[in-house]
Amino acid sequence: MKPFEKWKNEEVKRTFGLREIDNLPALTAWLGADNQASEVEKIQVEALQGILKKYVNYWSEEDLKVFFIIPFLQIVNFAEYGKYRPFLEATFGADIEDTNHALQHIRGRVEFVVATGEQDPQTPFFFINEYKPHLKTQNDPQGQLLIAMLASQAKNKPFEMPIYGLYTIGRNWYFVALAGKEFSVSKQYDATDEHMVWDIFSAIKQVKAYINENYEKIMAS
Repeated sequence: MKPFEKWKNEEVKRTFGLREIDNLPALTAWLGADNQASEVEKIQVEALQGILKKYVNYWSEEDLKVFFIIPFLQIVNFAEYGKYRPFLEATFGADIEDTNHALQHIRGRVEFVVATGEQDPQTPFFFINEYKPHLKTQNDPQGQLLIAMLASQAKNKPFEMPIYGLYTIGRNWYFVALAGKEFSVSKQYDATDEHMVWDIFSAIKQVKAYINENYEKIMAS
């Protein structure tokens, strides 16, 4: 059994028959949403962005996570008591059929996942699997994210909501959507850019909207 962090992008696609396309409708709709920030949210985001601009080139992986990514996500607040919440350093797994119709048991740890459950994640919705500091990309964050999203897809059956995730490399954010065997990866979004940071924030708010819209269907499936 290979943990999530050992998987690479090409290997995930080859083993499980995933196909990358340019314009997956789920990704286009996700990033096309226009969620405006409140005045309070604007103040919070601008303060965090100011810190990021000063230190992003020097931060370690933990610095990036603690001082920017987690506070940024907390503005949206993914904790809905009795429904779902964010989990850090969570471990889960699933059995996935490969292209040879053999079941592979996939299990690993994810940095951040929004899922149902109180003590352990049950039904996962949204992932950030890797926090990579600036110019330190010896692993394959996209491959690690994809295998976690694929495990979530298998775990969430029979309800087939698209799976959403992102990975970061320093200041740059990349959004990924998976539907069936197809996925798309967004362009690079620079969190230090005065315009792109709001696109990032809108996309994060949209994930919460998707979860709330589909929660009852997911629980009934």
